[in-house]
Amino acid sequence: MSASRPGRARWFALGCLLLLTLVATVAEAGTRDQRWRTLETEHFVVHYYQGNEVAAERAAATLERAHSRLAPDLGHSPYLRTQVILTDDTDSSNGSASVVPYAHINGNVTAPESMSVLESYDDWLDVLLTHEYTHIVHIDTIHGIPRLVNALLGFGVLGKVWPPNGAQPRWFIEGLATYEESRLSSQGRHRSAQFDTMMRMHVLEHGFQPIDRVSSPGTIFPNVTTVYLYGLHLVDYIGTRYGHDKLRELSHTYGGQALPYGIHRAVSRVLGVSFEQLWKEFELDITRRFQAQARAIRGRGIREGRRLTFTVASEASNAFTRRPFWSADDRMIYFYDDDGHSNPGIRRISSRGGRIREGVGVGRQGQSTDIERVVEVQGATTGSFLPGGKDMVFEQWSLHDLRYSWNDLYLWHGEQGAPNARQGPADTEQLTFGLRARDAQVAPDGRTVVFVRNDAAQSRLAFLDLHTREVTEVAPLERTQQVYTPRWSPDGRKVAYSMHRAGGYRDLYVYDREAGTHTRLTADRWLDITPAYSPDGRWLLFSSDRDHVINVYAIDLATGRTHQVTNVLGAAFDAVVSHDGTRIAYIGASSTGYDLWVMKFDPSSFLEPLPTVDDLPAADEPTPPLPEDRGRPASARSTRYKPIRTMYPRAIAPASLDLGGAGQGLELGAKLEIADVVGYHRLTGVFRQFVDHQQPTGSVEYTFARLVPTFRFAFRRDFRIHDSSQRYSYDNISADGSFQPYAQKGYRERQTAVRAGIDVPIVRHAIHNASASLDYVFTRFRDLDRDRERLDPNAPASTPPAAGDLGRVDLELRYSNLRSVRYGYGDETGRAASVRLSVVDPHLGGQYGDIQVGAAYTERIRMPWRGHQVLALRIGGGASAGGLGRLGGFRLGGLRDQPDVIQSFLRREAFGEAGYLRGFAWRSLPGDYYAVVNTEYRTPLVDVERGMSSLPLYLRRLTMIPFADVGVAWTERLTREALRWSLGMSLVFSFRIGYRDTIDLFFTYAHGFAQRGDVNYFRALIARSF
Repeated sequence: MSASRPGRARWFALGCLLLLTLVATVAEAGTRDQRWRTLETEHFVVHYYQGNEVAAERAAATLERAHSRLAPDLGHSPYLRTQVILTDDTDSSNGSASVVPYAHINGNVTAPESMSVLESYDDWLDVLLTHEYTHIVHIDTIHGIPRLVNALLGFGVLGKVWPPNGAQPRWFIEGLATYEESRLSSQGRHRSAQFDTMMRMHVLEHGFQPIDRVSSPGTIFPNVTTVYLYGLHLVDYIGTRYGHDKLRELSHTYGGQALPYGIHRAVSRVLGVSFEQLWKEFELDITRRFQAQARAIRGRGIREGRRLTFTVASEASNAFTRRPFWSADDRMIYFYDDDGHSNPGIRRISSRGGRIREGVGVGRQGQSTDIERVVEVQGATTGSFLPGGKDMVFEQWSLHDLRYSWNDLYLWHGEQGAPNARQGPADTEQLTFGLRARDAQVAPDGRTVVFVRNDAAQSRLAFLDLHTREVTEVAPLERTQQVYTPRWSPDGRKVAYSMHRAGGYRDLYVYDREAGTHTRLTADRWLDITPAYSPDGRWLLFSSDRDHVINVYAIDLATGRTHQVTNVLGAAFDAVVSHDGTRIAYIGASSTGYDLWVMKFDPSSFLEPLPTVDDLPAADEPTPPLPEDRGRPASARSTRYKPIRTMYPRAIAPASLDLGGAGQGLELGAKLEIADVVGYHRLTGVFRQFVDHQQPTGSVEYTFARLVPTFRFAFRRDFRIHDSSQRYSYDNISADGSFQPYAQKGYRERQTAVRAGIDVPIVRHAIHNASASLDYVFTRFRDLDRDRERLDPNAPASTPPAAGDLGRVDLELRYSNLRSVRYGYGDETGRAASVRLSVVDPHLGGQYGDIQVGAAYTERIRMPWRGHQVLALRIGGGASAGGLGRLGGFRLGGLRDQPDVIQSFLRREAFGEAGYLRGFAWRSLPGDYYAVVNTEYRTPLVDVERGMSSLPLYLRRLTMIPFADVGVAWTERLTREALRWSLGMSLVFSFRIGYRDTIDLFFTYAHGFAQRGDVNYFRALIARSF
């Protein structure tokens, strides 16, 4: 940039900063509802939103009760209090726990939705926190050498970097926690009929998983639930067959092992049998149990319908089908479907069935050719037509207030009888805003929608007037109630629903809108779910596990008697009767997932239910007492959250260990991270030493995430060796007496940089996302060899290094709606775009002036044939005013050197191939302008999905990616001779390492076509495609 225009850059930068400051001010005003409070007990520190006091008190009490039971049973008590973070910013139920760098638990207070794998609970917070605290007690058990290492790197007892039990197979980690959640409560997943369904169908349909697929679950149904399912039953078998004390001994034995991944050694030492023998015993025990149950079911006679969907018809299925509903003329059945092969959403199929193609090849991608896409929706949804069968109401999650992942109701205007897979935000009309609405159904008259209104650890009935958009909520019957799947009666006067109440009761109720009364239809400990009326109003269908199998039942509302409709080997739920009253659509289960079934609705063929005995233990008191403060509730002694109380050094972790593969000699590094438990503040320091060059480097970064815009500040010092300069030495003997060549190439450089930035979300949608960032960066480039011996004045001219100071402001805008599926490689549909403007000016610091503009666009095109083949395109380019001198505008080329594969894995830093011109040397094509096009045809070859017993190495998939790159860089005039292109291919081996981490190992060959001799290179690297 010319010297006459520095003021414009300064005013431009100030304007951008002012704009984002105004955005930050508005966003700050919207964060006042997140006032964090802290409640402390003897062994826990509970952090929660103001307004969630009841949930916090229950959590603190149940955690103390869990500690009193788990600590003696597992023989360990954490030294420091466990930090617990209760959040209510999502409508998803889940939790997590870790002891690195300190013991902490994250839990969502929202209870699971109907037919979730987490649905079997007597008190959601009790089951959730008992499960997560089992992880803490188990993984925090450390002995021997690992304990000494943690004491050295963790400042004594403040932090941990090496918990051996954390390196166990996930089936044991999750299996133990799921076992304890069931043993210490009256329900839990060990008493879940849905969990039994999955295991029973694996046994009956010869799908019992081998140990390698259980240790490192892949894409085989039930996917990640496999580790919980098999782990629970295997841990229960160990506890039953060998004794509960053996589980404690396994935890302590493995917790003292210095060599990781030694589950075989630990099992052999503790149980006295080999792991292979244990697995055979376990499989035999499970097979006998569920085959006996199947014989009893068959003895009564099978009552089931006809299966309509076979989204995947072999072992690699993970079909997730839910919530069917009929079209107005009963010719079509609509349902939510996520088959892992295409974007999820609402589909439809003829009620008489359709054509099926068997799944073959990669992903075993079967195809139901007569299934039609209707509307794409992220997350399971319930659809309901308005009268006329054209417009549809459904729920979908979105980011409310740019922070909360909550469900809201939407109205989709469809075309009568035609599929329409639109997915843009403008294609639907949002009906509610931040109401956390789900399970919607339109009234028979089309005027009102009944739905479930989620709230802080509670849910209740609500009604939406479609004309006025007015919402009426029904007062809850108790503070901890959870309401599910409300359904209208045919006359529109009553609503049947399922409700969970204190004591572990999940029963059916009917709400009379005119009288405002609730009538309880069932009163037992069984799971009574998904009610639905018959068109004549006589029958109320529902599903229940009262015979330990989820079947469809029907209540005769005239007599009050209950009848059994189905008797299946798998499961039957989400039943709904057709409008003509002749058929039932329901969801059935098999070893490959869930599919849509249809059967005749014939009350004369109903079965009499078997006599049932409630064999569940009594539920614990849902709110065990905490010490009160002069009669006030425990939350009255809570305090305002103070980040400084948890923001101190916990542990020093290794940051790098490079033996010279990067060409800069031996490199050692360490990392120290300081953050408060809620995540407002994060301070990270990294120190690295290049031993051979005696050059210390490192960085300090601070992030402030309290507001919706995230603020970042960083200081970095780096060391690099460049080969972009050449000099001729006057003397061949250096100052230290060593010999050096006459012609010398390259120099040592130190970079010192200061950065300040802000990230602002613009659009947060289930599919579409846009954001902006603004950064100021000041960088000082210093030639460390500038004071070396004199240059030879008679030699050719030397090329001095580019050095000096540079200050710039970067503004970047990003958009993406890229989407991936379970069985594909990478993103399969959508597009992404970004625009970046950089202003370099002396007024921003330094001695350079320039303006640079860059842009990139990415597109994914899924091929219409099977096999998850995708054409991936990316185009990028940039322009510079040319004011950076030898620092250069742009430099196009391939990867710099052969990356260190082991280092890439240890640092979790995969190389991105976007924007590279593969087949050419790194930064070999300089210019003030550039353009590059990357094209890939991604072809998965085979889903291996196998490993070696319980070893932490699991090969998931092999993918072939032929590619072509075209690029050009120029300064003055674009010519055809400047154009470069290359061809190549990558073989990608997708692994799961250490039971958890997924990596892609690329073997890439590229051939670059150049004017003066072609270029070939081969790379093996851990990378990711663009």
